[in-house]
Amino acid sequence: MDALSPFLRETWYCDTSDPRVRRLAAELRGRDDRATAVAAFRHVRDGIRYRVGNWQQTASQTLVMGDGTCTNSANLLVALLRAQGIPAGYGVMRVRGREYFGPLAPARLARLAGEVSRHVYACVLLDGTWVRCDPSDDLALSLGTVHLNPQSRPVDWDGERDAMLHLHPDHVLEDEAPVADIAGLMAKRMRRTIGVPVRIANLYMDFLRRHGAGMRSSEEAQEHFLPWLRERHPGLHLVYRSLPERAPQTEPALG
Repeated sequence: MDALSPFLRETWYCDTSDPRVRRLAAELRGRDDRATAVAAFRHVRDGIRYRVGNWQQTASQTLVMGDGTCTNSANLLVALLRAQGIPAGYGVMRVRGREYFGPLAPARLARLAGEVSRHVYACVLLDGTWVRCDPSDDLALSLGTVHLNPQSRPVDWDGERDAMLHLHPDHVLEDEAPVADIAGLMAKRMRRTIGVPVRIANLYMDFLRRHGAGMRSSEEAQEHFLPWLRERHPGLHLVYRSLPERAPQTEPALG
């Protein structure tokens, strides 16, 4: 078997034969593989809003929904590239989950993350070299929070050098790449007990996209989020106020 075959193969989650994936892949085709890969990266980064929570969705589902976890964004990018015959795979990090989001995460929401979590990004083979790129953080979220959180600096990719999230090196425990298939990771279900807090966390990110640029600190952002949430979702506001601020020990999760 060709060593690159696994990095071109369709899988259950990386559904490269889906007509919507193939149609978009064709639209993104550039003058060469590098230009195509960069166009696909920017489309995913700018078009798929980052969220936390359930990662069990195919590339085509992520495309239709317009949002997804880091795993979903990486998977969609890999599918778009494989659909055009460009070898692509995944990078899988083990990270310190409660530090991963930096100072933006309120203590009540930091409890969603395990002590150790997994973060997934994409890898692309260009001119015989594997290059890493991470489209996880959508541009609107990055621009709304970059002044509050150094880790939120926008990620751009030229197809030449690695382009990764600006994680603190001490927060990265392991980094494996390239990986051809992460179906085993994606098949793992999110814990039901965190379903409502996850919804609140995603509303918090929506708040930051809309209003983060006007906040002077992460503390101010968290303070203003409370009345914003109370006005729009009073029931969730009550749940949020009831969440403990101390993070419990939890199992590893995907970002």
